[in-house]
This record gives sequence, structure tokens and C-alpha cells, in this order.
Amino acid sequence: MDFFSDFILLATTMPWSVITILLVNFLLMFISIYATNRFTDVEKTKENMAEIKAWQDKMKAARKSMDPIALQEVMDEQGRIMRLNSQIMSSRMKPMCIYYLPFLAIFYIMGSLFGTSIVAVIPFNIQKVLPFLTGLIGRPTTVGFGLTFYGFYLLVGIGLGNLVRKPFGQSITA
Repeated sequence: MDFFSDFILLATTMPWSVITILLVNFLLMFISIYATNRFTDVEKTKENMAEIKAWQDKMKAARKSMDPIALQEVMDEQGRIMRLNSQIMSSRMKPMCIYYLPFLAIFYIMGSLFGTSIVAVIPFNIQKVLPFLTGLIGRPTTVGFGLTFYGFYLLVGIGLGNLVRKPFGQSITA
């Protein structure tokens, strides 16, 4: 075999498959972070989100107290809050346009490389508690539950995504 085929074979077999998927996931996260910082006013978005959260808290308190004056005050601000919310959504779409095309291409290539083979094994039998996961994100093995590329990528993306974004000020949670 040639060097390229050997490299692909190495990168798609355990434990290197885990490292390959982690590296690609981090690469795509950093592209997303860069695009967000480049094309979005992150500080203004944070200010708008804080204002929306304050309005939601005010709305909750007004509904709880059933004070008609407070309810009217909150309802008067609803149009402005809806506009702020739509500004946030549209500002998030700009970097997504930059990020989404490389993501789809890389995800398609990696999905073709790994197919339905097991790329990582979690050392417990999750299928006994959540049987619907079998076939959806992996299958049982002799040492635990084997994750396919799609299952492992989903686990890594959700698990590490917010942790990686936090130092860059893009955390979804407060």
C-alpha cells in the first residue's frame, strides 16, 4: 500500500480514530469561534441577551403577581424585546454561513471514511438503560458500548463544545 492509504487506515482505527475525530472537532470549533468573533459583535449580543433575560424575569414576576400595571409595562416592551431577539438570531446566522460549508464537507468526508465502524468504546453498557441507542449511535461490544463516528462526534461536540467556547466568551450558558 502507499503512504496515503496507510495513513488513512491508521487514522480510522482505534485508538487513532478517537484522536482524529477530536482534532477535527476542535478544528471545526475554532473555525466557528473565529467566524463568530470576526462577523459578530459579541459584546452587543451579550448585552442584548442580558436585556432579554432581565425582561423575561420581569415578565415572570409580573405574571406571578398578576399586577395589571406591571403586566402592561412588560407587554409594552415586548415588541422591542422581539426585535432584539431577531437581531441576535440574524447575527448568529452570519458566522454560520462561513462555518457550515466546511463543516458539511468535512463531516461528509469523515462519515465516508469511518462508515459504521466502531471508533470509540465507552466502558459500560448504556444500551441496557437506553436500548434505542443501539443502531442509532453505536452497538454493544464485548467490553462496553461501541460508538460509531456519528455517535462519538455528537458526544464530543456536545460535551466539549461549551467548554472550548467559554474562554472565548461564547459560552451558551451564563
